[in-house]
Amino acid sequence: MKNWSNDINAVWGSISKVFLGGDELIQSLLATFLAGGHALLIGPVGSGKTTLAKALAHAVGGTYKRVQVTNETLPSDIIGFAVYLRDGDTRVVKGPIFSNIVLLDELNRAPPRTLSALLEAMQERQVTIDGAPLQLPDPHIVVATMNVAEVELGFTSQLPVAVLDRFTSSIRVNYVAEETERLVLRSIDEIDNELAKPNPAIRIEDSGKLIEAVKGVYVSDDLVRYIFDIVGLLRGDARLMIKLSTRAPISIYKLARAFAFLGGRNYAIPDDVKAAARLALPHRLIIRPEYGEAVDPINMVEDALNQVKVPVLVQ
Repeated sequence: MKNWSNDINAVWGSISKVFLGGDELIQSLLATFLAGGHALLIGPVGSGKTTLAKALAHAVGGTYKRVQVTNETLPSDIIGFAVYLRDGDTRVVKGPIFSNIVLLDELNRAPPRTLSALLEAMQERQVTIDGAPLQLPDPHIVVATMNVAEVELGFTSQLPVAVLDRFTSSIRVNYVAEETERLVLRSIDEIDNELAKPNPAIRIEDSGKLIEAVKGVYVSDDLVRYIFDIVGLLRGDARLMIKLSTRAPISIYKLARAFAFLGGRNYAIPDDVKAAARLALPHRLIIRPEYGEAVDPINMVEDALNQVKVPVLVQ
């Protein structure tokens, strides 16, 4: 496998200049990008979700658009629309979704109609405007943020299952420790300057090559069975309202390859699958209402990882 470490280190270094919330979060979002997936950043207000998303966008090059979602955001505000001209022709005005990286800030505020409009874009990498399918750029990633406090307080609704299932990963972004917060204060001017004048670490074409290279990472049959053992155990859990769809094991598989790639390996190991499961599964676990807050999806995933036998790989 070609040594891609220089490109990876350049992207990682660029993100870490402006996001001081920890390497684990950077790794999680970068793995989602390399897996060709979409990321849902979940956390309280002011925890750095938007900064992390913008940092990734600036690091990997390409086009970037941000949409501040509200309860009045229309599908056309994201997808685009057609304009009918006097001479009978039609002109298509493309929306922000046609950027390589799209940040949908506070997606949980969006009305149902707008959320539905995202399904085609996130699954098929295309949108339909005035009956004509239009391809989205490659690579393409949707990074959405969700203010979990607003959902918990009942100010906004939980995202529909169909939308949640389109996200390859959910990444929890919490408040940083006081020591890190002091560092943010000391560095705020440099951070603002970096975000105001993006300087891509690599070209978007090179980002596409990285995503293609990840597809060459080897995943053994034992690891594939391991993935399905984890998913199967959770599918049989009576505490869930809805069984995990096929997108769950697909997301684990793709993320495991990405974690292996970030680790400098051309083959995946059980730890890659575990890391992938922690990102791919929690947001897909819809708990029955009678269990209330007594059951935490994150703990359910950890319990499954502890119960399922880990395969022993022979090198």
